[in-house]
Amino acid sequence: MALFVAALATMIITGLFYRQFVLLRTIENQQLTSQSRLLLRGALDWGRAILREDANRSQYDALSEPWSQPLAETRLDQLGETGSLAALATIAGSMEDAQGRFNLRNLVENGQVLERELQTLQRLVTLLQLPEQTADLIALRMAEAMPAVVAPDQGGGISDAELRARDKPRPLPLMLPQDIAGISGIDPAAVQRLAPYVVVLDERTAVNANTATAEVIAARVPELTLAEARTLVAERDRVSYFNNTGEVRTRLGNKGALVTDSEISTASRFFFIRGEVKLDRAVTRMEALVKRAIPGQGQQAVAVLWTREI
Repeated sequence: MALFVAALATMIITGLFYRQFVLLRTIENQQLTSQSRLLLRGALDWGRAILREDANRSQYDALSEPWSQPLAETRLDQLGETGSLAALATIAGSMEDAQGRFNLRNLVENGQVLERELQTLQRLVTLLQLPEQTADLIALRMAEAMPAVVAPDQGGGISDAELRARDKPRPLPLMLPQDIAGISGIDPAAVQRLAPYVVVLDERTAVNANTATAEVIAARVPELTLAEARTLVAERDRVSYFNNTGEVRTRLGNKGALVTDSEISTASRFFFIRGEVKLDRAVTRMEALVKRAIPGQGQQAVAVLWTREI
């Protein structure tokens, strides 16, 4: 009986110690994660500072500029930090020009699908060898989620039909490229293939010829083949980037007249900032979309549109 009581007491004490250990480890992990998130805010501020400085450095945005150079995994104390976590934490980061992708927001204007923009997406889908209906399904979803602006009639009122159309339930707008996976009829494999080439921004934007891939440029410029676009990108990266849209059209030759300044540019305002912090056992990754204000407008230089952990 004494041995049984001793064994039972040992099991109970062991269980209590184990539960206490699990509780302490859980609290430690939560603390490490919270500290990592705070450090990631520093990575976001780092990216915004670089973009602010870049706005005053040049009139174009290209892959040769400081903002496009990734930050390799580096200990915080090597970056000049002197806090207690500096020797324990490492940080890495990178930035991507969001206007190097095709903006799905371009598809719709005042509730209507723009045929020219739809054709651009259709060309991109074809170049990526995806099902033809992918572009039409995306355009339909964008139109459903972005209703037309209802203007009052001459009497200052709005008709019953317009009110019913405005109050009709609508799907949530797309925010991330991966959100197209929620569109009925789209193959999940097509989502993985298409997502790196598209973006959803809060206004219509031009494609930056200095940062876009050959597939996006070929889709954006009518009659431009993928082989010609790849040659253009190779020359751009090897020789020199474009200072203005005039140089883009010159390099495109006769096909340069087929694209307008609202469709192609050499500067950008929207960027992705990505960061990763490793702190002991915790690894936290973040992605943010930021928008750089037009110089002279008096707004916040680089505003954060959204952030998410990845």
